[in-house]
Amino acid sequence: MLVGLVSFAQQIPSVSLQDGAGKAVTTSSLIDHKTPFVVSIWMTTCKPCLKELDTLAEEMPDWDGGFPLRIYAVSMDDSRSTKRAVAMAQGRDWDGITALFDVNADLRRALNVSSVPQVFVYDKEGKLFYTHIGYRPGDEQELLNQVRKCYGK
Repeated sequence: MLVGLVSFAQQIPSVSLQDGAGKAVTTSSLIDHKTPFVVSIWMTTCKPCLKELDTLAEEMPDWDGGFPLRIYAVSMDDSRSTKRAVAMAQGRDWDGITALFDVNADLRRALNVSSVPQVFVYDKEGKLFYTHIGYRPGDEQELLNQVRKCYGK
């Protein structure tokens, strides 16, 4: 497991993803200049990925940060598995988490993702603040703490 604050402010790469309906969503559109956001990279075959996202979805109603929590679950399943990934995301209780799909592996390559789950916390300007690879129960609390820190709380 790799955990760490990022000592450089790398901008989120500008690539095109798809939403569940197949509509293009650019990563630059995730930046709202008001709130940080989390990008969680997952795959349908990754049990720790699903556990992490399920746990984050459970935590969201109790989020006590006093500010919005935006989480984007980006599937890195390939184009052949996208329908399965869409169905899986829609069938899970991920209220408040936006599922997106990296069907061409553009984000995966741009972020150099080699292992899942991997999460990235970006500040309100889209600069990388924190990243973490792997998941163990309790890791979601550290992730939420890093989001608070990104807000300056």
